[in-house]
Amino acid sequence: MPSPDDLPRPFDPTTSGAATTAVHARSNGHGNGHGAPTDGGAPEPSRRPPGPSTKPALIVVGVTFLLFLIGVGLELLSGTQSRPTPSPTKIATAPGAVLHAVPARPLLKAIITTGEPPDDLLNAIAVPQGATPVPSSVINRGVESYDQSLRFEVSATQQDVISFFRAQLPAQHWQRQSQGPTGTGGTQYLILMQHPASDGLEWDIGVTVAPTFFSSPTAAPGSGTSGSATSASATAPPSSGTTSFSLRLYSVSDQD
Repeated sequence: MPSPDDLPRPFDPTTSGAATTAVHARSNGHGNGHGAPTDGGAPEPSRRPPGPSTKPALIVVGVTFLLFLIGVGLELLSGTQSRPTPSPTKIATAPGAVLHAVPARPLLKAIITTGEPPDDLLNAIAVPQGATPVPSSVINRGVESYDQSLRFEVSATQQDVISFFRAQLPAQHWQRQSQGPTGTGGTQYLILMQHPASDGLEWDIGVTVAPTFFSSPTAAPGSGTSGSATSASATAPPSSGTTSFSLRLYSVSDQD
């Protein structure tokens, strides 16, 4: 007689249903087409369509734009010095200048080098009309920095030339540093002023005015006797004389 354990067991619908339910619960009712469940039912991430990447092109565009900005910045920092400024054709005569003012830049060619002094500084200098430079009078005192001077001559009195520069330079934004008699016996007059320039430096100008030189009167041509020559000299119009003055330009460093 068979034992109870050898007899076939009856069908248990509860057990079969639980197994089926467990399978469905694991798969959540969704398959991946291969019988394997998905991870929590989340959709698969989208993939980039095949083709070349746009990242290298974006990098090139970014680098080009950065170089453009750097170029603009350097141009702004360089200021106007890299672009030559034309010389003015005329300068307004300051009140009290006595003599008519003209631009000095065309007359300073003997002491102008490339970029020194700066154009904007040269354009801020005027001399009396009729003043002529003496090219052989150039003096270069500069070793590491610019320092040169040039002498001029003009048909005017010493006092008129002094009055001209004392009125004209401040009108062109030069700041007075000092002024007064100088030289042996104090016969010369020195005017020292300062002006900033586009190169970032302060520049000084020293104007030294010498005493007026009056030429001796001469007899009129064709005079017959010494008496007539004396008479002609007495009736000749007085001369205003010739006054020489020197312009010295030099840059002022931070150590000065």
